[in-house]
Amino acid sequence: MSYGVRKDFYNSKAWKQVRKNVWLKQNLLCNRCGKPVYVDGISKWIPKEKRRTGIVHHKIYLDNINVYDDSIALDEGNLEGICKDCHEEEHHKDQVTRSGLMFNENGELIKKN
Repeated sequence: MSYGVRKDFYNSKAWKQVRKNVWLKQNLLCNRCGKPVYVDGISKWIPKEKRRTGIVHHKIYLDNINVYDDSIALDEGNLEGICKDCHEEEHHKDQVTRSGLMFNENGELIKKN
């Protein structure tokens, strides 16, 4: 998705309201790991040492076309509030830090065959 389209969408009033609704329904907890998240304007009470950045994730990823489809972009059924760590896991679960490496069943970093 191009940056301009994404920026316009994520700065819209409609998105900001839906995003807030998702977090409030989840009690400011990550939908995957259950840890509290910090959301600007609604979770000031979470102590700094326990704050995790929160992201409202689209289960059906947005692209240049469906970003204009409210049934995908703004439907709360297609959204979940997750912490940044869980969001990174969602989008990069098949990647490793270095090319040619992978984790084995014991969690050890090894060379790919």
